Amino acid sequence: MKESYRILLVDDEAGIRNILRLFLELEGFAVFEAVSANQAQQIVEKEKPHLIILDVILCGQTGFDVCEWVKGNPETRDIIVVLFTALNQNHDLKEGERVKCDYYITKPQNPKIIVEKVKQYLYNT
Repeated sequence: MKESYRILLVDDEAGIRNILRLFLELEGFAVFEAVSANQAQQIVEKEKPHLIILDVILCGQTGFDVCEWVKGNPETRDIIVVLFTALNQNHDLKEGERVKCDYYITKPQNPKIIVEKVKQYLYNT
């Protein structure tokens, strides 16, 4: 059997992580969770996920900081980063571009749509 894709969910809201985990695991993805930027960075270094769904508003560093760190590191720059945030102003989107996120999704969002985007990125790259 083919190894399943590893996805890291980074959000400080347990409810969001739980629902996304459920939808992603139903599709056969291996899901890791983090609640902070620091925890996310530790999981990235250890597990090397294929894709990260990353909230921007986190305790400590922001999701923008984490994305910039992932994309700036030669060992992790190919990880797909999806910023998933309530921040929907033009300057937020521009900051997402600056840190080289692959996709920017605003909350709230139907989990099925997020799973479809994840599948699109993982299976078409």
